[in-house]
Amino acid sequence: MAYYRAEVIDLSLSDAKMIRKFEIVDVKKRFCGLLKIYTIAIPEEKIGNVVISFQKNLSTKLKKEWYITFHNAEHVIIVFRKRIFYLSGRGIEPVPHKLLDTTHAVEKDKWDEMIKYAKSLGVPDNQCDFLPENFEKQKYC
Repeated sequence: MAYYRAEVIDLSLSDAKMIRKFEIVDVKKRFCGLLKIYTIAIPEEKIGNVVISFQKNLSTKLKKEWYITFHNAEHVIIVFRKRIFYLSGRGIEPVPHKLLDTTHAVEKDKWDEMIKYAKSLGVPDNQCDFLPENFEKQKYC
């Protein structure tokens, strides 16, 4: 079975319990454990409904704009509270904590539009990395 992966910050959700409905691949703790970043696996055939469920659950508590990235080796879905971007992952080579370089992206215009949208919401450059390093080499099955 093929899977997507998603990196989800627990504080980004109104109800973080929904993370437990999925296979948890990894958990990273930041700020003495106050913030947790979960990597979860989502079966490919359920991705449409899961994306919508997470979008509806994005928090507004901290007056911060959040996004969630769902990805497999070829496709990337970036979810904001009011917009969803469906993108090709081809040509993207992310560097953690750096503004994503779209120079070689197959869908450069779409990626640039998404980054422009994120920045319009106040997402800082160091959080515009959107994907884990070497995302295209991760195991999605």
